[in-house]
Amino acid sequence: MFPAFFHVTSIDIRQEHRIMTSVSSSSSAVDGLISGLDTSSIIAKLLSVDAAPQTQLKNNVSAAQTKVNAYQSVNARLSALQTAASALTQPSTWTAAKASSSDTNVTATATASATPGAIAFTVDSLASGKSILSRSFDPSSPDIRAALSIPLDVVASDGTLLGTVNPTSGSLSDVTAAINKVAGLGLTAVAVRISDGNYRLQISSSGTGATKGNFDLVPVVANSDGSLSVRNSDGTTTPNPVVGQKIAGYTTPSGTTSVGGYDLLTKAQDAQISISTLTGSGSIPVTSATNTFNDLMPGVAVTVSGVTPAGGAPARVSVATDASAVVNSVSSLVTAANAALSEIAKQSSSGQVGATGAVSGAGVLNGDSAVRSLKARIISAVTSALGGSVSAAKYGLQSTSDGQLKFDQGVFSAAYAADPKGTQSALAPTSLDSTSTAQGVVERLAAVTKAATDSVTGTLTSAIKGQTSTISDLTKRISDWDVRLQAKQAYYQKYYSQLEIALQKSQSQGNWLSGQLASMNSSNG
Repeated sequence: MFPAFFHVTSIDIRQEHRIMTSVSSSSSAVDGLISGLDTSSIIAKLLSVDAAPQTQLKNNVSAAQTKVNAYQSVNARLSALQTAASALTQPSTWTAAKASSSDTNVTATATASATPGAIAFTVDSLASGKSILSRSFDPSSPDIRAALSIPLDVVASDGTLLGTVNPTSGSLSDVTAAINKVAGLGLTAVAVRISDGNYRLQISSSGTGATKGNFDLVPVVANSDGSLSVRNSDGTTTPNPVVGQKIAGYTTPSGTTSVGGYDLLTKAQDAQISISTLTGSGSIPVTSATNTFNDLMPGVAVTVSGVTPAGGAPARVSVATDASAVVNSVSSLVTAANAALSEIAKQSSSGQVGATGAVSGAGVLNGDSAVRSLKARIISAVTSALGGSVSAAKYGLQSTSDGQLKFDQGVFSAAYAADPKGTQSALAPTSLDSTSTAQGVVERLAAVTKAATDSVTGTLTSAIKGQTSTISDLTKRISDWDVRLQAKQAYYQKYYSQLEIALQKSQSQGNWLSGQLASMNSSNG
């Protein structure tokens, strides 16, 4: 009998080991080895029931985040409206000017500081830089320096040394490179083919104007000790100065350059216009080192590209208030306001009740009265009487039946053309007069948007902060539930593993009793 009992006990131990091994090998499943139960499925369903509060918390987080997104969307539209309103509080918006010219060879550009006015003038000359042409040389010659009187100094119109042209070889490429390296005037040297084997070197200043576009070539003598000296017109020499210093005794050349053999192509000169007068000398000359006359009128730059022909009509440059800039700014304001109104309507919509009583199409913020009131406040800010009695419709601003705003550019343009200051005073009086106590459309809208979007006190800002705080609290509670559910899972797994062990023991005992009974019956037989 003992052996039979011992054999069953060994099975019991091995079965229990298998059960415990199954438990330890998986933290989420303890499928029944003895009972045949799908314990992993049972535990999952139990955990699902236990996790119902956490699931609700997660749903609450999702709902809160959806509200945050909705608030932020409305806030973004109102911020854009605030930016559009701010543009109309800037004096430059209302004083923007546009310049025009009667001459195709004259262009005018107005800046924000330009004021209305007009001026007439003739173009006498265009600005240019000096350009000269050397004597001829053979480009195939290994050394062209003698033909070009090199070495030589390049000096500014006042005799200041800009650089010395003294290349180590006399090849055409080395000579042109040495000239192009001279700083100060932006000289360029280009070989011009006159005929076969006959070239000339064109040297030009990229700068323009009688001073900035002018230069001179001064002859230099190479001394036996390697130093350089300036050859004066009287045959004497003086030490070559360093770059940036003036040549002693320098005088402006009477010809093209101080170096002989160069022909003048273009002279350095300023651009000049003449403003005609009815008295005095008859015209007033105005010069510029370039073809652009900055601030010819306050805030107006004029660029000339051609000389007025003899007997030709003077060019007339006019500056007038740029009504289109104001129209565009007001149009942008209305567009931004309509975008805000549409977003508010979408997010705060109460939806529609169907035949079954179910509500569909409701906005995320349908129960938020503060958000819904923003729509009425925006429309009121635009359409309420201005200055106590004037209707905004006078300036092309009206509300529509579908809760939007309408801007009639034609009506506004006519009102603005008739009375620019009056129109500005009605829409944005504080930008015209800082002592004004009246509020125009712009100030009203700015007040509405600030009350909603202010980073500290704004209603939308506070709502977003509140929802964000709620999300933070719910997230912490969800995390706490993770710990609870892990403990629950461990408990269920232990419970069902112990159940399997108990069933195994009961089965083993039953098998032992059956064996004992069978043994006794066999002995009695």
